[in-house]
Amino acid sequence: MNMIEVKHLKKSFDGLEVLKDISFTVEKGDVIAVLGPSGSGKSTMLRSLIELETTEGGEIKIEGEVLCKDGVYAPKKKKKEMLDKMGMVFQHFNLFPHMNIKDNLMCACLCAKQGTKAELEALAAELLAKVDLSDKAEAMPSQLSGGQKQRVAIARALMRKPDIMLFDEPTSALDPELTKEVLNVIKQLSAEDMTMLIVTHEIGFAIEAANKIIFLDEGVVAADGTPEEALYNNKNERIKAFLDKVM
Repeated sequence: MNMIEVKHLKKSFDGLEVLKDISFTVEKGDVIAVLGPSGSGKSTMLRSLIELETTEGGEIKIEGEVLCKDGVYAPKKKKKEMLDKMGMVFQHFNLFPHMNIKDNLMCACLCAKQGTKAELEALAAELLAKVDLSDKAEAMPSQLSGGQKQRVAIARALMRKPDIMLFDEPTSALDPELTKEVLNVIKQLSAEDMTMLIVTHEIGFAIEAANKIIFLDEGVVAADGTPEEALYNNKNERIKAFLDKVM
């Protein structure tokens, strides 16, 4: 069964088609990097998967169940069940500045009553250890580097125990050394068979982290396959021009 299945997805803003016809599948254990020039629809597509953007056409299925079809979404309870299967990590961390790191991790789960305080404290400690930040549980976000903040954001997303992790430009605000910190966490999740979809503009990061690449251009899928198939062996002139600029 596909973890995510997208067919002919469409989305416009003020009459401008951003997603014209997007189709792809994500299988269990896939680590897929989504590449493409600015304005190609990468982030809009990713945000559509968790209804941060509503769609106007096409279909999204999550683990075989229809999240939306032609702009009509599943009933509220069913939709929440599907959305809860996905964790999202954003470019700018979005940590609460007035809470320490442990409370940042626990806040959403406590509000949703997804465990006792003791259970969530234990899970937070486990996940901070996973991202090598056990010593930062009582620290405030202002005391952390950018790479540490992004690793906290990953741990926070994992608190909900998602089946699928979505990353929107997770390293674009980081320098190369801090990017490596985040890449190492993503590699670790990959080794644990976590299914991931990663929007990024960094080719090296994509090739190192992903087993598949989706290349978007002007709202359509220009390539979909292994890094070799999607990038190096692809005859698409638009992709060649993109690679010439960024590599």
